[in-house]
Amino acid sequence: MKILLTRPIDDSITTSKTLSKIGIETVILPFLEINGFDYQEFKISKTDYLMFTSKNAANFFRFDRQLRYNTVFSVGGETKIILQKKGFQNILNADENLEKLLILSKKQLRKGDIIIHPTYQKYNLKIRNFFSSLGCRYFAIKCYSSKMICSNNYKLILFMKNEKKSMIAFYSPLTARSFVKQIQKLNLTNFCENKLFVVISNKVKEEINKLGKLSIFVARKPNQKKMIELIKEKFLLYKSFKILNVVKYPATTKKISKPIKPLEKNLKFAL
Repeated sequence: MKILLTRPIDDSITTSKTLSKIGIETVILPFLEINGFDYQEFKISKTDYLMFTSKNAANFFRFDRQLRYNTVFSVGGETKIILQKKGFQNILNADENLEKLLILSKKQLRKGDIIIHPTYQKYNLKIRNFFSSLGCRYFAIKCYSSKMICSNNYKLILFMKNEKKSMIAFYSPLTARSFVKQIQKLNLTNFCENKLFVVISNKVKEEINKLGKLSIFVARKPNQKKMIELIKEKFLLYKSFKILNVVKYPATTKKISKPIKPLEKNLKFAL
């Protein structure tokens, strides 16, 4: 069983190395490209709050060491690690969940406070409205861009048509949206039925659901650790079915009236 990794190239390589250690063969085909954005410098005071809702923002935000003592809201573990390496001291971390992050920030903020949000958008309407309701001033800084891509249609077609009972992993709604768009464009929707989709959140699942009724499994928590655990779980379960499906028949001269149905047919429902 192979797994298709759809993350940006650097993230896919990292995930591939992790999976190869446990014997899972990967195919890397990014559906999202991340690039730094040449944004205008924004004057940030020592009393302003910073909010990071993705590790990409933490990577591409130009860090001024004078801000290392500012209070920072981080969406999750991977983002927090990057911020720590950049020197931030006061990091309040949520459990990979934007809603929890907003609740966390609400406990710290007062009317009139300023929140700086490095992101890939000009602004996030939901977040802006949330802080406005608290009487806070919200400023988004577009410090990176996300572009939907598929650099190798031939590779995608080969995987979808030839790699039966394989897995496909998705780490973001935008990546899933890019994949769905390409699958529909190439008329490959029918080949999704014999694939297992492993996704990081229900929002990603909603995107994949646009392809129809498929076998989609959501990580227990939206982070890399739980995604790897889920992939490993499905891989080992598939492997056990393959072993069970190898039936050794004793020598006999009797005719077998009915062929034994392979267990593999029921794999989709069992997993």
